[in-house]
Amino acid sequence: MLDKTYWHDFSKKVVLIGKEIGFNDVGISDIEINQNQDLYSKWIEKNNHGSMSYLKDHQQIKFDPNNILHGTQSIISTRIDYLPLNENLIELLNKKDQAYIARYAMGRDYHKTLKQKLKKFAAAMEKILLKDNITFEYRVITDSAPSPEIEIAEKAGLGWRGKNTLLLNKKNGSWFFLGEIYTNLPLAANHIKSKNHCGSCKACIDICPTGAIEEPYHLNATKCISYWTIEHKGPIPLEFRQKMGNRIYGCDDCQIICPWNKFAKTSSEIDFFVRHKLNKISLIDCFNLDRDTFNDYFSGSAIRRIGYEKWISNVAIALGNAEYSPQIITCLKQRENDPSALIKEHVSWAISEQVSKN
Repeated sequence: MLDKTYWHDFSKKVVLIGKEIGFNDVGISDIEINQNQDLYSKWIEKNNHGSMSYLKDHQQIKFDPNNILHGTQSIISTRIDYLPLNENLIELLNKKDQAYIARYAMGRDYHKTLKQKLKKFAAAMEKILLKDNITFEYRVITDSAPSPEIEIAEKAGLGWRGKNTLLLNKKNGSWFFLGEIYTNLPLAANHIKSKNHCGSCKACIDICPTGAIEEPYHLNATKCISYWTIEHKGPIPLEFRQKMGNRIYGCDDCQIICPWNKFAKTSSEIDFFVRHKLNKISLIDCFNLDRDTFNDYFSGSAIRRIGYEKWISNVAIALGNAEYSPQIITCLKQRENDPSALIKEHVSWAISEQVSKN
């Protein structure tokens, strides 16, 4: 039977291995991760999850690690920066003829990159454990199972939950992804919880275009632009269309304004670098993509998941929000009778918006 000293020393090695693999930070949590389960249940009861039924279906699974990996004794939490460039994002949001795409989606789909890194991380651990005849069971998670990643990361000492509900780190802001390794190993968990440094700041609440952050630490997904441009399959309600501005995939406003993000680091991971100059692509160019080009541009990207129809319909709304332009109207009219009812509805609205500005 291995003693606590072994696991204490091995836990230190785990952190070092993770950083060698390419994670920017690594921490270890115990399995008591249900601190927000009641709040989550109330959030579901209020239907704040919208059409994301899987969140409701999985709520009883989410907070018990044994539902993810039977015999879990500890959870390794990892953080990796994804911000591809230093940019003036507020300036970009004000360029109404340019597309704004959430910065996490500029490059390769993070699920694939993180899963590969987590598996490599686990393999490096296993190589050491095999020498000591230790059975290593694990499961890697990158949004691929109902894991409360922020609760885990908090307990692992990687940061605190901000008022915008994202994990914040005093030295690194919030432009990063989280991933977990559930394991049967009795690793030495972190027991120093990160202090909440949001204080009286409510910049994220004030800037939210749709008022989705209804109160500190409470996000109503059914008001969130990320929800409407990514998760929702049908028409975007009229009340949110103008508020979308030029945001065609996701929304970063609450991160852009967060004071702690002045300490955010740009990513060194090549998978997260900008592809196809998406950081400065015009709305008209986005709208003129044909289906084959869309599939080519977004092969291996998180954006491809929303599909071509959703992409065009999102861009149509943003074109409606742009300054009046005969070129935009001409562009929109090319799809005025599109066979897709969703595209047709959004294009019709956009044309009306453009005409009203003349």
